Amino acid sequence: MNYISFLLISWTSIIVPYYLEQLVYPDDTLNVMSYNVKYCAPYKSSEPNIDSIAKIITYANADIVFLQEIDRNTTRSGKVDQLAILAEKTGLKHYFYGKAISYQGGETGLGILSRYPLSEQEIHDLPRVELEGKYVSYRILMSASVKVGNKRLTIANTHMELTLENRELQVPAIDSILSQSSYPVIFGGDFNATPDGPTMTAFFQRHFKSSCEGNASCYTIPSRKPDRKLDYILFRPQSSFKIIDHKILHTEASDHLPIITTFTLK
Repeated sequence: MNYISFLLISWTSIIVPYYLEQLVYPDDTLNVMSYNVKYCAPYKSSEPNIDSIAKIITYANADIVFLQEIDRNTTRSGKVDQLAILAEKTGLKHYFYGKAISYQGGETGLGILSRYPLSEQEIHDLPRVELEGKYVSYRILMSASVKVGNKRLTIANTHMELTLENRELQVPAIDSILSQSSYPVIFGGDFNATPDGPTMTAFFQRHFKSSCEGNASCYTIPSRKPDRKLDYILFRPQSSFKIIDHKILHTEASDHLPIITTFTLK
């Protein structure tokens, strides 16, 4: 598992790697990224910088990107479609947006960027139960199908609820949805859960495997001095994939760190 550090030029300028060459992988690999981008605003900033996120995705040479907290037409983001702009800037021209909630005159939710055409695109509402004295947001699961070489995969992206009571409902719902696929599954997102807690245990009991199984070496939040892991790339069945590499890119372009896993498909 590799760390790659980035130097911060300023809060509002692009956060760039200390070396500028794009990551290079063998031709037969698939590079999957998951990144909670906090509406493309840097750590401890409320001013979006889409160029920073685009350059990180491009540097990582990702083929498929799962994005969380991505805005479309909100006031805080300048009334722009952030996912469409990222698709244009990164060259990942196949994209799919999923609204989680209405916000500031627009929407905030999830996005998938892909080097490969997307099909069977679906948005699934996840279970939600009100809790006294707590705000409970609306959550979704996005899923789609991609063909990589001669292999077809189901890919999925989510941002799970903060409350354990709701995540306990969402795990079996997600499992039920993804179990309907006859293809191998790669599933990423911000799960708002640590690796040793009941949420991730429930996923592992359902035969999902994490691409990063270390402790401190897998931390993803906060982006400055990270102290826990909330972001994951899961896959199943294990027999359909081989992990070549897993990287955490150290950048303050958001409050989370981006993760990228390199697979070969069996």
